[in-house]
Amino acid sequence: MQRRKLSDQIAEQLEGMIADGTLKPGERLPAERQLSERLGISRPSLREAIQKLASKGLLSTRQGGGTYVAEGLSSSFSDPLLMLLKDQPDAEFATLEVRKELEGVAAFNAASRATDGDRERIWTRFNHMAEVHRSQAASTDKLKVDSDFHLSIIESAHNIVLLHFMHAVRDVLENTIHSYLDQFYAAPKFVEQICGQHKAMVTAIMDRDPEAARDKAKFHLEFAYQSFRDFQSQARLSRNSQLYSSMYKVPEL
Repeated sequence: MQRRKLSDQIAEQLEGMIADGTLKPGERLPAERQLSERLGISRPSLREAIQKLASKGLLSTRQGGGTYVAEGLSSSFSDPLLMLLKDQPDAEFATLEVRKELEGVAAFNAASRATDGDRERIWTRFNHMAEVHRSQAASTDKLKVDSDFHLSIIESAHNIVLLHFMHAVRDVLENTIHSYLDQFYAAPKFVEQICGQHKAMVTAIMDRDPEAARDKAKFHLEFAYQSFRDFQSQARLSRNSQLYSSMYKVPEL
């Protein structure tokens, strides 16, 4: 029986780490010398393994050096979607509907699969997000920490397909809700509701309660969906009121 090459074994191990989300899209691998020492293999064998994964589109080398896990799937999905949805009415709500279901799955799996490192990262990002949400930071900054928090849960689900889909959905959503951000993060009472919902998600994940984690995630996304619907209705009423006033404005003498 022919013995498998060491480079094939290493390539398979790295591919498995990419598949289960241990190595995340965009993550940089340690330098070649360090990685070969840690894996206990020669640098030529490691280089060959990396080349095999690069040929599959799973790893890439960037200008300036370094080998990274590819991010290609999410961008290949999101770029055409952004072009398609750019001028479509209510695109953000269709995206939120999909996100609600996917986030429910992610929270369910995170409660079951999160490592100690994952759990620490979720808490850290939650605390940072809550701090920024309660500050006077710009709404775009608040969206970023919000997005990073949700991403920590998605990464902790250790499902590479889900991770790539959520990257694509997040890209599309962030490009369609900018007109509502100031309203979403404006009222302190509203922000406390959001923080409370996020904490409920974290608590369920830390308690390793998959059903509760899924339900809390879906409740939060349904709340966001209804809130954005309300913001849209208010904006339309305001525009219509202004238009009506301009139509019937009494001319100045």
